Amino acid sequence: MTQIDVSRLQELLSELTLCAGSEHLTGEAFGHLGIQKRRGLLKTVQNLLEQLAGIASQLDPIAQPNAVLDPYQPEVLGRFIGTEMLRQPRHPLGSIKQFYGAGVYSIYYRGDHPAYVRIKGKDTPIYVGKADPDEPTAETPASQGVRLAKRLDEHAKSIRKANNLELDHFDCRFLVVRSGLQKSAEDYLVNQFHPVWNEVIIGFGKHGDSATTRANTRSEWDTLHPGRKWAYAPGNVDNPLSAAQLIEKVREHFDAILGESPPP
Repeated sequence: MTQIDVSRLQELLSELTLCAGSEHLTGEAFGHLGIQKRRGLLKTVQNLLEQLAGIASQLDPIAQPNAVLDPYQPEVLGRFIGTEMLRQPRHPLGSIKQFYGAGVYSIYYRGDHPAYVRIKGKDTPIYVGKADPDEPTAETPASQGVRLAKRLDEHAKSIRKANNLELDHFDCRFLVVRSGLQKSAEDYLVNQFHPVWNEVIIGFGKHGDSATTRANTRSEWDTLHPGRKWAYAPGNVDNPLSAAQLIEKVREHFDAILGESPPP
């Protein structure tokens, strides 16, 4: 197997040299080739590099480690920040006052809407999100602005406007984080919990359509929880799914991530 790989590599080097018209294989040497030819050669080279890496690993008498921790990887930082955010106390969503800082947050539901019975009063967020700083490189909470508090207030206003939700039924957690790390934390939390308002009932985080973009399809969130006037402005198009169909999608979603619900 190893001999075949090496032989194919020699053939490829000869082919590349012929294509380039030179033994000095630079990127410029292939400029005369068509895009499809270059893509084909690139794919072949990449495949052989993977094979060679595997061969090199087998030839090395010293084994590679099974895992390497790099604390600066976005995924690692996101998991650390997300886990720390989940340790923060829960607050009623409608009680948040202004404070400095940007960061990450989660929202929880403990009401009686039939779509969310599976997570009522539990520590499974219905939605997670982030708030970016005023300046991407802001170094202090004050220079980040009041973005996190403002974002939570926007969500509270959306819930107040919905005709089948009560703001008193919502809690939140939040954590101010260093600028640039909020997205990694949000990604970790979404992948960890698959919140239903992030993945099925989309549109909760929308700020509102401008007059020039009214002709949008109404979001799933505004279909299931009507009340935001801008979502029902003239020209806005009905969502293809009804509220009943969306509730069924929510049930399927919870069955997939929480296990099938017990029979009534």
